[in-house]
Amino acid sequence: MDVRRHRLENGLRIAAIPIAGLQSAAVLLAIEAGQWFEPIGRPGIGRLCALAMLRGTTTRDAKAWADALDGIGAAARLDVGSHAATFSAQSLGSDLDVLLELMADAVMRPAFAPTEVELVREQTVAQIEEDAKNTRAVAERAWRELVFPKGHPFRARPIGDLDVVRAATADDLRDHHRRAIRPDGAVLVVAGGVDAQQVFDASAKSFSAWRAGGPREERKVPEARLATATRKVEIVPDKTQSDVVLGWPGLPRTDPRFVAARVTNMVFAADTFASRVGHVVRDELGLAYYVFSTLGGSRGQSPWVVRMGVNPINVERAVSTTLEELRKIVDGKVAEDDLELAQDKLVGELDVARESPAGVASLLLEGEIFELGPDYAERYPRELRAVKLEQVVEIARTFLSPDRYALAIAGPPLPERD
Repeated sequence: MDVRRHRLENGLRIAAIPIAGLQSAAVLLAIEAGQWFEPIGRPGIGRLCALAMLRGTTTRDAKAWADALDGIGAAARLDVGSHAATFSAQSLGSDLDVLLELMADAVMRPAFAPTEVELVREQTVAQIEEDAKNTRAVAERAWRELVFPKGHPFRARPIGDLDVVRAATADDLRDHHRRAIRPDGAVLVVAGGVDAQQVFDASAKSFSAWRAGGPREERKVPEARLATATRKVEIVPDKTQSDVVLGWPGLPRTDPRFVAARVTNMVFAADTFASRVGHVVRDELGLAYYVFSTLGGSRGQSPWVVRMGVNPINVERAVSTTLEELRKIVDGKVAEDDLELAQDKLVGELDVARESPAGVASLLLEGEIFELGPDYAERYPRELRAVKLEQVVEIARTFLSPDRYALAIAGPPLPERD
């Protein structure tokens, strides 16, 4: 992978990956303005701000901005995750300068017009109210409240808190934008039918005037720690399926054990076919409609969770079987074949990602935003292959205790336990 890098004076880091034979280009702009960076007590302000940023600027109203994007046949979105607010877009390489100017306009000069802020608020409130009837969302909210203490940025779901969303004003969003949407810590990745110098020149033209609005706020995040097994059942009316979230606080992406943890996650439950839990709980025993695990990546303890959709009569057995499979890993009763299958799956996903500009950009972005080294993209597959079985066991023992976990279940009333 031919990666060229450049840094603007304002701190914005740029990575360009020219790919011969392509006409299109994928663009990712990741700003350190995700949940981890939200002000204490204001969960959801980051996502609300991001959505409003795409609803018009001081130079173009919402329709004019969208029309300009359509004019070059481009598509764009802005998502807020645990670590970053990520602006993703795709266009022809020849239109890159126009696309970057439109992105910079939204990032640097959002209007936050009252009517547009109100539209975004109404849509978000409607989604939160709808989520209150969604068993997946209810289980997720309940699990986070079991694991993360008050004041922790991951205690709420990324969509935020209903009261915060209802109360937020256009001035609140402007204030958050000024403090959080900043070039220092931000990364711009462009992959596809582009020339590296073209990327650097267009980026400098569009983003050089971007400035941070004051020093970055320091915040102390309380540690999340589970002393025992905790459980919460939420009854959601008129449902026939239960959704289950079982998990633990994870580890920062910058932790040197993270790659081994990602392999452990795959051995455990990340995939239906390549993981122990998926194979046993879903395929062998038929206890779940779906089952998978995810390990979040941020500067903090992102959630490490197993999610399952289960018939209420099977919930207890599905959970106990999942913990039994975990205990086998913790006790070292896991085979080399399990490890090799997990590694094959993870490396295979990387091979698939390299087949598209968007996949290449996403693969590179993680290494860039967490500063994992200039050779990260080439080194990462080797690091996955280098993980040993004893490392998987040690990671499971350290982070995935089968005796200390949080379990949230949402759906109809469960049958009485024996």
